[in-house]
Amino acid sequence: MLLYLGSFIICYVIGISKQSRNANIRRVVFFIIALFLCSGFMCGSDWRSYELIYNSVGTTKYGVGYFAEPGFYVYISLFHFLGIDFWNFTLFTKLLCFAIIYKTMCKYMDGNIFLAMMYFIPWYAFYLFIDCPMRNMLAMSIFLLAIPYLKSRKFIKYLLLIILASLFHFSAFIYIVLYFFALKRISTTFFIILYVIVNLLFASRQITINLISLIFGNIPYVAWKLESYIQGENVYASGRILSFGMILHLIYFIMILYSRRRLEKFRDGNLIINAAILYLLLYRVAGTIEIFMRFLLFLSPFFCIALVRCADVFKINSRNLYYVLLLLIAMIGSQRIFADYRYIPYTSYLPYMIKGEYPSYEYRSMYNFIHSPYSE
Repeated sequence: MLLYLGSFIICYVIGISKQSRNANIRRVVFFIIALFLCSGFMCGSDWRSYELIYNSVGTTKYGVGYFAEPGFYVYISLFHFLGIDFWNFTLFTKLLCFAIIYKTMCKYMDGNIFLAMMYFIPWYAFYLFIDCPMRNMLAMSIFLLAIPYLKSRKFIKYLLLIILASLFHFSAFIYIVLYFFALKRISTTFFIILYVIVNLLFASRQITINLISLIFGNIPYVAWKLESYIQGENVYASGRILSFGMILHLIYFIMILYSRRRLEKFRDGNLIINAAILYLLLYRVAGTIEIFMRFLLFLSPFFCIALVRCADVFKINSRNLYYVLLLLIAMIGSQRIFADYRYIPYTSYLPYMIKGEYPSYEYRSMYNFIHSPYSE
């Protein structure tokens, strides 16, 4: 538990200190956090199925029995045929993706990345790197690599990378449309009207079901699939407007619009604003259709950057208070580690890699179920 809390609290401490400008300290903190997040071993959940898929590569005809996006299968096949162990492959992949995310966020934080990481780690990184939906993580990283081509208006290169990301996780495909408005200055009035419309359309599951029936009624399979996501029982997607999460994100929406003149002065200000607002719109949709939580991950770095950059509209004392409030909200995000077996106890792959001794799949698979105080 202390490792999880310490990973983002240290970001807060460094972020508000003068040491945030020290390149050597930034490298050390990055290295420590990266190893912690990326070397998780028996914790998490998705690794169980990914390990089985990885070890079954080449045992059947290509792709037989594999029912997800093909890009991931090709990716793991390359490592498998090179004789690389699944966990070495996983460690490499996580470190690569974390470095891409970290580097992307650094571009917009003028050297002080840690306050943005303070918010990003508990709300997104614990899920991305500990629980590790690897296909989604890889798609998100490829999407971030496409952003420079969006900014330089190289549509073909941007499109090819988005298609590549979609071959890892189909959710990346919707971000093709981002190219056409990401750099534009969209009026505050339009944002407000759009926000109200989205909240009304997704105010309840029944309204959403009716809307889907209207749009996709002539495509029964699509309508059934989407309705199954909406109607499924889930505490995270109840479709409520009045909840702590919705109220908090409404405050964020108001704050970003209030701070937009200041945000526009920063590097790629319109991109940060538009991505953050799109994140907030998708958050409202995800409140009714949980599967849209996966779409949020792509924009989460820009959302965290926008939240921290909003502090610049305050005077120094109020700014410090704002950072404390963000830390407290980050702590709320960290409560996921107590929700079930996935996060506690935390185990690292590194000691086992050094020793060269690895527990069996069965032992590892059951470890957190047996030892976690939060097992169901």
